[in-house]
Amino acid sequence: QLQEQAQSLKLQRIKRDLEVVGLPKLKEGDELVWHSAMALAYSEKYEQARWVAHIIIADIVGGSIGRTNDFRPDSLVSTGSAVEADYFLTTPLPDGKLKYDGFGYDRGHLAPSADFRWSKVALSESYLYSNMSPQVDDFNRGIWGDLEDKIREYVYKNPGTQLYVLTGPVLKDGLPKIERGVNKVTIPEKYWKVVLDREKQRAIGFVIPN
Repeated sequence: QLQEQAQSLKLQRIKRDLEVVGLPKLKEGDELVWHSAMALAYSEKYEQARWVAHIIIADIVGGSIGRTNDFRPDSLVSTGSAVEADYFLTTPLPDGKLKYDGFGYDRGHLAPSADFRWSKVALSESYLYSNMSPQVDDFNRGIWGDLEDKIREYVYKNPGTQLYVLTGPVLKDGLPKIERGVNKVTIPEKYWKVVLDREKQRAIGFVIPN
């Protein structure tokens, strides 16, 4: 019970700290959605978040919670978020197994699940489809994953540090869409990430082609 109370207080502090540092201004048509350890601006036009803000806290060093893979729609998005059928279709086979028909893109996390492995609740919420964006597999499992690892490594090497992280796709008119998906999710050409160490007053940003 004490552990649950401590977790709750940490999640409350994350929300407070996100508000203190500040969130980007919402663009017309976007919806601000708060979850336990992250905030996002969902763009119905592109069927994904324009940005996701979260904080990597020092507790990640001792975090040991594994991937949940409980991908699911975000019920807090009033217009409805993307869904599984935007990324692939499944067909049941006679032997009880599933046949997967993929559309060619990973369900790429914007706020990575590994940043929340100190909290079951926050980690599970990172699998909401509002936190997903279609990424080329070599990008998602290559340079993007390497960047996420490097950012967490900074926290490991600087005990007690917490990092404010903003992540998003570069969204604009004219981008291709996943035409076979039910919601026609836009496929970004680039992704960006900005990281702030507020205590040391330094930051770094990246823009990387998908």
